[in-house]
Amino acid sequence: MFEQGERPPDGRSPTDFFGRQDDARRATRRMLVLFLLAVASVVAVLVAALALGKYAFMHYFGLAYAGYSPWPATSTMVGIAVTATVAMAWVSWVRMRELGQGGAVVMEWIGARAIDPGTIDPVHRRLINIVQEMAIASSIPPPDVYLLAHEDGINAFAAGHGTTDAAICVTYGCLEKLTRDELQGVIAHEFSHIVHGDMRLNIRLIGLLAGVMFLATTGRSMIYGDFSSGRKDPTFYMLGQYSIGFILLCVGSIGHLAGRVLQAAVSRSREFLADAAAVQFTRQQLGLVGALRKIQALSAGSALHGFDSSEVAHMLFGEGGRWSRLLATHPTVPVRIRALGMPYREQDIARIARDWQTTVRTADADARHVSLAGFAPAMATAHEGNRATTRVAQTPGTATPRALTTSIGQTIETAIHTANHLLQSVPRRLHDAAANTDDAPALILSLAVDADRAWRTTQLDHIEHHLGATFRAQVDTPLDAGTRLTPKARLPLLQLALPRLRRMPHAQGQMLLQALDALIHADGRIDLYEFCLVRLVRLYLDEAAQPARARIAGPARLFDRRADFATLCAILAGRGGVDGNAARHIWQQAMDSALPDHGLAYAVPPAWQTSLDALLQRLDALRPIDKELAIEGLAIAVLADQRVTLEEAELLRLICACLHCPLPPFLATEGDLSGHGPQASFSAEESDVCTHGASPLSI
Repeated sequence: MFEQGERPPDGRSPTDFFGRQDDARRATRRMLVLFLLAVASVVAVLVAALALGKYAFMHYFGLAYAGYSPWPATSTMVGIAVTATVAMAWVSWVRMRELGQGGAVVMEWIGARAIDPGTIDPVHRRLINIVQEMAIASSIPPPDVYLLAHEDGINAFAAGHGTTDAAICVTYGCLEKLTRDELQGVIAHEFSHIVHGDMRLNIRLIGLLAGVMFLATTGRSMIYGDFSSGRKDPTFYMLGQYSIGFILLCVGSIGHLAGRVLQAAVSRSREFLADAAAVQFTRQQLGLVGALRKIQALSAGSALHGFDSSEVAHMLFGEGGRWSRLLATHPTVPVRIRALGMPYREQDIARIARDWQTTVRTADADARHVSLAGFAPAMATAHEGNRATTRVAQTPGTATPRALTTSIGQTIETAIHTANHLLQSVPRRLHDAAANTDDAPALILSLAVDADRAWRTTQLDHIEHHLGATFRAQVDTPLDAGTRLTPKARLPLLQLALPRLRRMPHAQGQMLLQALDALIHADGRIDLYEFCLVRLVRLYLDEAAQPARARIAGPARLFDRRADFATLCAILAGRGGVDGNAARHIWQQAMDSALPDHGLAYAVPPAWQTSLDALLQRLDALRPIDKELAIEGLAIAVLADQRVTLEEAELLRLICACLHCPLPPFLATEGDLSGHGPQASFSAEESDVCTHGASPLSI
C-alpha cells in the first residue's frame, strides 16, 4: 500500500498536542545536528576542492617543478575552513533575524497579498470565515490571511513562530478549484502545523538553509556577475573569478543537496500527522482527500512559478516544484490519500481531470461541487453534486479531566458548532470592530467592563483618564452588545480582536494595558477571570513585539513548581462560594492526581492577586509533559462535582490559553451566544447554566 517504505508515523495520535510539542523540541535539536553535519561536509569539500585546485594549477603552469609546494599551507586551509563556517553561520543568523518578526516577513518576501479580515469581497469573505471558524474551534487567535493571486497551482502554507505572528497563505488555485469542504481540509492541515509547533521549526529551517546554500548562491553570483570591470587585466581576473565561482557553485551544490535532505527529513513525517489532524479537525475525510486528488489530476498540480519555492518547500501543503522522490519534502499524493484510509483509484483522477477541463461560473457558490470562487465543471457528473460527505465518527461522552486534557490542540464537535454559531450570531458591529485596527482596542476594553451599571461609569472614567474622551466614546459604542455576551462568546471575540493589536505602537499598547488594569481594579476586587483576560492580552502584546523570542514551553518540571501549582489549584477550588472543607477536598484531589508526593498543605494566599502574574509565567515555562499533568490537575479542580458552570468552563479555557495550551469549547450548550432584548444577558439555556446552575459536561 505504501511506496518505498513511506508510512505514516505510528504510536502517536496526530492531535496529541503535548506529544507533538515535545517532538517538535526534539526535532529542533536533530535539525541543528543535521545542519552542523551539512556545514562540516560543505566546508570539508570546499577545502579539498581548493587544495586539489591549487595542486592542478601548480602542476599545469609548472610551478610545482620550480620548488613551490603544490599544496596549500595548513594555516591557509584552516583559515578557509573557519572563514567558510563563520560565513555560513552569519548568513543563517542574518536570515533568522530577518524572519524574527514572523510570518508576515515570509509573505512579503514571496510577494503574497494580505486579505483584510473585514473584506466585503464575497470570495475573500468565505476564505476569512473558514480561517476564523477554525481559529475559534482551535481556541487560538486567527492568523493573518494572504493570497498568491497569480499562482494557479493548489497550494498553501503557514509561517510564523507561534500563534501571535502566524500567517496563512493560499494560492488563487485553491480559491478557483477547491470547494469549501476541500479548502477547509487544506486550512485545517495548516492549522495543525500552527497549533502543534511545526511552524516554528519550519521558519527556523529557512534560516539554516540560507547558510547551507550560501556557497552555491555566492558561486552563482560570481559566475553571472561582473566583478572585473576597471581592472588592468580583466581577462586574468575574469578567469580567476569564474574559476573560484565554479568551485563554489560545485561545492555549494553539496550544500543545496544537504538542504533538500534536511527539508525532507523535517517535513515528511509531519505531513502525515498534519493530514490526519486535519481530518480530525474537520470531522470528514473527503474534503482533504478531494484537494489531494485535484492536485494529482489537474495540470497545474501544486506547482509554484512566481518565486523560488525551494526555501519554503518544507512548509507547503504540496510539492512546490519537481524533485526526485528521494529529495521530495512530501509523501506522494497516492500515499497520503491511502494513509487517510481512502482508496486511490486512477479512474477517480481521470474523472476529475476530465470534469475540470472546462469550467463555468455558477450563481450557487455554496453547492457541494462549486469552488470557493464560484467555478464548477461544465460537465459535472451527477454523483459529484449529490454524494454525501464521509464524516469521521465521534462518540459523545461525559467529559473527564483526562478527556479535556486530550482535547487540547484539537477541535471537537461542540467547538466547531460554537465557531459557526459565533460568527453568525454575534452582533455584526462587534464582529466588524474585531476586524478593525482602530476599533479592536475599544472592543477589548468593553469586554472587561462590568455588566453592573453601578460600576460602569467608574470604569469608563478610568478609560477616559488613561486614553482620553474620544476613546471612551469608542468603548461606549460596542458596550451594550458586549456586556450582553455570554462568557462562551467573550474569549473567542477577544481572540478575533487580538491580531489587530499587533499594529498598535508600543506606547499605545502599554496605555491599553494600564486601562485594562484600572478596569479590573475599579470595584476593589480582582476576579480570576478578569485577571486572566488581562494577562492574555499582555502576553499577546509581549510576544507580538518579539515573536522569535516567545516560548510556548520551557525546561521546568512540575515538581519544582509545585508551590505555584498548589496555589492555582487552591484558588480554583475555592471559587463559587465553596466552603473550606469542600475546597480542601477538591484541592487534595487535584494535587494527588498531578503530584502524589507533593508534601504540601492546603492554603490560599490572602493576596494571591499580586503574585498571580509571576505564578502563571513560571507555570508557562513547564515542559510539555509537565503542562499536561498540570492542566489535568486544574481540570480536576474545576470538574470535581462532574458539573460545571459556563463561567468555570471559560475560566479553565482562559487559564489554558495563558499557558499556551489552547483548550476548545467543551460545554454542550445550545442556543444563541448573545442575549437579545434589553433584559437578556444570555440565551435561555445558557442563562440557566450561568446564573442558576451547572451544565452536564460533554465533549
